Amino acid sequence: MNIPATLDLNQAIETFKQTIAPLLAVGEISSWDGVALKAREEAIRAAALVLAGQVIALLLHELSEHPDSQREANQRTRSSRGFMARSQGKRRVKVLTVGNVVVEFKVGYILNGVSQQKRKGKRKAGQRGPSQGQGFYPLLRWLGLEEQVSPLVWSVVAAAGMLSRSFAQATEQLQQWGIELSEKRVVRLTYGFGQIGLALTDQWLAQLQQGQLPTGQTFEGQRVGLSVDGGRTRLRYNKRGRRRATKRRGYRGHWREPKLFTLYAIDEQGQRINTVKLPVINDGTFTGIEGFMSLLEMYLVKLGLCCPASVAASRWRSLDLAPDSRPSGTLGPAQRPTD
Repeated sequence: MNIPATLDLNQAIETFKQTIAPLLAVGEISSWDGVALKAREEAIRAAALVLAGQVIALLLHELSEHPDSQREANQRTRSSRGFMARSQGKRRVKVLTVGNVVVEFKVGYILNGVSQQKRKGKRKAGQRGPSQGQGFYPLLRWLGLEEQVSPLVWSVVAAAGMLSRSFAQATEQLQQWGIELSEKRVVRLTYGFGQIGLALTDQWLAQLQQGQLPTGQTFEGQRVGLSVDGGRTRLRYNKRGRRRATKRRGYRGHWREPKLFTLYAIDEQGQRINTVKLPVINDGTFTGIEGFMSLLEMYLVKLGLCCPASVAASRWRSLDLAPDSRPSGTLGPAQRPTD
């Protein structure tokens, strides 16, 4: 059940106090055991998540009401405006935060029109009329709220959807943390999160090819380990045409080799370091060796391990990362490239 945002910090804190006070009562000491303590912990966690959701909702409302927010959002999303884009005024939207708290506010809506030439074309089957284009909310796109969930909720949902054995299990686990969504929405948010990640990777690869990818500083001055591995997996491709009598469409399975790598910082004893500042980086691709090398080069540049392409070529020779090379290696302390 969704909880409407109060948009009042004092009221949210007072409600939290009233909810938490009975949960702090010890009562009869003989009634306590591990099961009773776990139930009390879950109730306290639920109350704390609702308070956190109320605070986040208040922050989102303040951002939407700031006099410069809409101007900044329009500037940040200028590239998303298509032909004949026009404002449609403000519309009410709802955004879900942690604790199942829902905040509602008004934001501007932009409609991307289509050219007159395209409007005269033959409409597709099932359409009531010519397409009028696709719209978006600049403020929601700027702040990562287009799926009408907060970025934190979206990342938690995506993590649960990817790590759980099924989306049904992910949906159940999310409810324990105050995120009540349908299984279909969990599926959509998980795949949507993955699509954004793939689009961002393609953007970085394009910047690398154009020589515009900035060199990062994450692993600068660190000794870094590189592990490379491959495997064999079967990809599913749905068959075309009508469904069978069993209501199933059928599919074809093709074996492909995933090429994977891991980048991580190591200390003087050769032990792996995994912290917020020095995270473990995992990625891979189903493309050929050229695509794999481009992906790896992109990460080396972004993490501060490698300078642009002219020096990167010598790095590949020094690392001996040919297709038949050894599966792992170690990079020396990364130095920022010099002119």
